[in-house]
Amino acid sequence: MNAVDLMNTPRPYTALAEWMACFLYVLMLRKKFKGVRLASFMTGMLGIFLVFHHIAGMLPLFLWFPGMMTAILMIYLTIYLSCQVSSYDALFLCIRAFVLAEFSASLQWQLYVWWAIMFQRESKTISLGVMTVTYLFIYTGYYFLEREHIPKEEGMDVERKELLGTASMGLGAFLISNISFVMPNTPFSSAASSLLYVRTLVDFGGVIMLYAQQNRRKELQVRSENHAMNVVLQRQYDQYRMALDNMELLRREFHDLKHYMIAIRAESDPLKKEQYLKEMEQAILTQESLLNTGNQVLNVVLTTKSTYCSQNNISFTCMADGKPVSFLHVKDICSIFGNALDNAIECVSQYDDPEKRVITLTVGKKNGFLLIQCENYSDGPLIMADRGLPSTTKNNSKFHGYGLKSIQAAANKYGGSMTVASRDQWFVLKILIPIPEEVT
Repeated sequence: MNAVDLMNTPRPYTALAEWMACFLYVLMLRKKFKGVRLASFMTGMLGIFLVFHHIAGMLPLFLWFPGMMTAILMIYLTIYLSCQVSSYDALFLCIRAFVLAEFSASLQWQLYVWWAIMFQRESKTISLGVMTVTYLFIYTGYYFLEREHIPKEEGMDVERKELLGTASMGLGAFLISNISFVMPNTPFSSAASSLLYVRTLVDFGGVIMLYAQQNRRKELQVRSENHAMNVVLQRQYDQYRMALDNMELLRREFHDLKHYMIAIRAESDPLKKEQYLKEMEQAILTQESLLNTGNQVLNVVLTTKSTYCSQNNISFTCMADGKPVSFLHVKDICSIFGNALDNAIECVSQYDDPEKRVITLTVGKKNGFLLIQCENYSDGPLIMADRGLPSTTKNNSKFHGYGLKSIQAAANKYGGSMTVASRDQWFVLKILIPIPEEVT
C-alpha cells in the first residue's frame, strides 16, 4: 500500500466532480439550448474534463497552479456557454461550483482512504462505490439547498463587490486545502503538523461560517425592513381606496339633499328636527373640507386627512398644486402624503393647547422640482438616528419609524431627496423631486 498515492485524489474522480458541479448549475439556470444539443454539449465537456485532468496529472508540479486555473476556466465556460447568464453571474457560480467540486472530491477520497487504511487493502470497486454514493448524496442535497437561491427566469445581478468577496473566500478555502500538495514544508501544510493543520482548517471554516451568518443576518434585517415599509405603503393605499369610496358615498348623499330638506320640513317633533339639522351641519362641514388640487389621488388623501383634522380640533392649512404631482405613482402619492400627515397628526395630537395643534402643508413646483413641505408644531428635541432620519418616539423602535423611511424610499425612487429639520419648535419635513421633462 503506497501512502503517497493514497494522498492524491485520482484525476478522473476530480474531473467528474467538476463536471457534475457544472451540470448542477446548468440544471438550475435558464439554458441557451435544450434537448439533444444540450446533452451533446455536456457530454463533450465531460470528455474535455477527463482528457484535461489526465494530461494535467502527468505535468510537473510547478504547472499545478496554472492547471487549476485552467480547470476553473473550463467550469466558467461550461456555465457561460450553456446558460443565459452574464459574465459576472457565470464567474460567481463558477467559483461556487469549483469549491463544491473540490469538497466533493476531497471527501469521497478521504472516506475511501480511511477504509483502505482501516482494512489494510485497496479496492477499485470500493473506491468507485464510495465515489458514487458520496457524489450522489452531496450533489442531490446541494441541488435542493441551492436552487431556491438561483432565479431561473432572471439574472442574479451579481455586483463587483459581491463577486470579489466570493472569489476571496473561494481562493482562501482552495489554498488552505491544497497547499500541502504543492508546498509540504510550509507552516500551513499538513505534512509539517497534521493535527495543528486540521485545527487551523476547522477554525478557518468556523470563521467563514460566522461571516456568512452575519451576512445572512444583515440580509434578513433588510428584508424585514422592506416588508415593514411595504406594509406601511399598502396601508396608506388601502386608506386611499377607502376614502375614495367614502367620497363617492358623500356625493350621493348630497345629491339626495333636497329629499332631506323635505323630510326636515315635514318633521313635527322638535327634537328629531334638531337631530336632523345637526347631521346636515356635520355633512356640510365634511363637504367644506374637500380639497381640489388638480390631482384626483391627492384630493382624496388630503381630504381624508383634512376631515380627520377638523373632527379632532387640529388646524390644518394646505396650499397644494396637484398638477406637478401627476408623474408620481398612485401608491407613492399615498405613501408620501399619507405618512407625512399621519406623523404630523400623531405629533400634534399629544398637545391639549389648540395653538399647538397646527399643521401646514405646501405642495408646488419650484425650479423644475416638485416641492413638498409639511410642518407641524413640536417642542421636543430632534434626535437623529441612521440615514439622516430622526429616532422614533415610540417605545418599541424595532417596529416603528417606517413612515419616514417609506417617504425617503419613494423620493429616492424618482431621484429626489427628503430632509427633516427642527427650528423654532417646528418640525419641518421637506421633499424635493425632479420633475421629468415630459411632464414640464
